[in-house]
Amino acid sequence: MLQAPSSRTREILADATFKELVSGRARLRWILSILTLVMFFGFIGLVSVAKAALGTNIAGSALPLGFALALAMVAALVVFTGIYVQRSNTRFDELARAVKRELGR
Repeated sequence: MLQAPSSRTREILADATFKELVSGRARLRWILSILTLVMFFGFIGLVSVAKAALGTNIAGSALPLGFALALAMVAALVVFTGIYVQRSNTRFDELARAVKRELGR
């Protein structure tokens, strides 16, 4: 059975800093998630249409193009994680502390 939110909950949900924190986190999560999905589905699509091209070696090395692209995707995911952590440790943690200061009891 759902209960009506308490006045304390309504106060927190109405706070501008809390709204900024929630929307900022959600926006960054969606952006990074969409980039990741586009990368993965793009790679799968590329494998389905250009299988032979992905099997060719990169000029001057024994590394196939498909493997290099897969490694680049893994590196991009590490970068995306770093972006989220950096943003979380700077802006989002600052906003969370501000909400605690303003509304904490």
